[in-house]
Amino acid sequence: MNKILVQMVLVVCGWIFTAQVFAADGIKTVVKGSLTGTKGKIFLFIRGGMMKTKAADSINNGRFNLETTLDKPGFYLISTPVKALSGFDIYLSPGDDLTMKMEKDGLVMTGKGSRLNQFLFDLNKKFPYSYQADQATISQTYKNRITEINASTNEEVLRNKAILLGYAQGEYLDKVYGEYVNSKVFGSTDEIKDVNFTDYNMTLLPEIVNYYNWRETISELMYSKMSAGQLKVRNMNTWVADFGSLIENQKLREDYMVALIKFSVLLGDFTSIHDVIKEALPLIKDPKNIAALNELNGKISEGVNRYKNALPGTDLSAFTFVNADGKEVAIRDYKGKYIFIDIWNTGCHPCVAEMPFLNKIEHEMQGKDIAFVSISCDTDTELWKSFLKKRNLKGEQLLMKGAFKDPFFKQIGLSGIPRFLILDKAGRMVDYNSCKRPSNPLLKKYLTELLNQ
Repeated sequence: MNKILVQMVLVVCGWIFTAQVFAADGIKTVVKGSLTGTKGKIFLFIRGGMMKTKAADSINNGRFNLETTLDKPGFYLISTPVKALSGFDIYLSPGDDLTMKMEKDGLVMTGKGSRLNQFLFDLNKKFPYSYQADQATISQTYKNRITEINASTNEEVLRNKAILLGYAQGEYLDKVYGEYVNSKVFGSTDEIKDVNFTDYNMTLLPEIVNYYNWRETISELMYSKMSAGQLKVRNMNTWVADFGSLIENQKLREDYMVALIKFSVLLGDFTSIHDVIKEALPLIKDPKNIAALNELNGKISEGVNRYKNALPGTDLSAFTFVNADGKEVAIRDYKGKYIFIDIWNTGCHPCVAEMPFLNKIEHEMQGKDIAFVSISCDTDTELWKSFLKKRNLKGEQLLMKGAFKDPFFKQIGLSGIPRFLILDKAGRMVDYNSCKRPSNPLLKKYLTELLNQ
């Protein structure tokens, strides 16, 4: 039987402060121990879209040594080569001195921080989320975990109850929406996963922000409420304010709205961002958050400058491409219709992931004065044609003759893909970087507003 022995040792240097010594960037923390009869690597991860390694070590002769620094408490993922302990969450505070010993398929923990982490480990083992479980099962698991947290008399659990409840809520929404969110990035089939979520009236907790993808999953919850008729977005300038207005806790409301706006700026969604901020500001009271939004002005100006040759009103009607038959097609050929342009290539996973959503919205808006045009920047024409045939892609499928060096790409500002543009009925730019992708339910409302102008 494999045995695991992990010790966390604080190496103190610098100032002595309430029996703890702080290094320049936190307390030096060492996690070490042994995995008898085991080879491979052990990791301490910070969760995220791409997990970041906080510490790692190769297991030599069954022993390992992980060193890191902590300046604040937080949740981390430990990953080991032991199958029964392939990955589990722990909550570390600066100064914890934690020892873990593997017994059968479980862990027995001792030392500072052990009471809380033993509770977490046992909670996950007692009420596990089943792989590909249905919504009812996921919901019941969440309820069981919440009941267990609320009933605990563990002093460390009581002290950290709010954080544990918020993290549990974030994990719950992740189990509901996580696979769907990932499909928008890594999806490769024409199937759109159906998320059957009905817990619309749950009160979101401010501590949910401790879960790594809280912004994404709260947004998916808002999209579900839109579909269920429980959330009405007044117009495309009010969407952040409308989403935020449904969050009861003021701190979480502000955290969420600021996070939405910052992410929009990061993506380069600049066309209406000033109006979006203007609509959101009345709901934001914390001076720090107001200052944070005002500080975005510089980034927005820099970002807009990247698209200076494609600002709204820029005439793009003369640009030409080729279709799969080799026939030249110009943007002016779609005159009289709005044009939603999807720029992609066959090697771009997020581009491919958007295809079923693009097909869906094109079908839903059939007969409207809008053309959906997909323009590939592939360098291999035959590969592009083969991909179209393999995926049975119909509609307006075009190819940039110069790929990434095509004059059209230069005109609109070189950037990553997928990239989405919206042109008016004369072929002039409306939105040079629409971050309301086909997988975003807001896109249909956005296009409908343009059509009704």
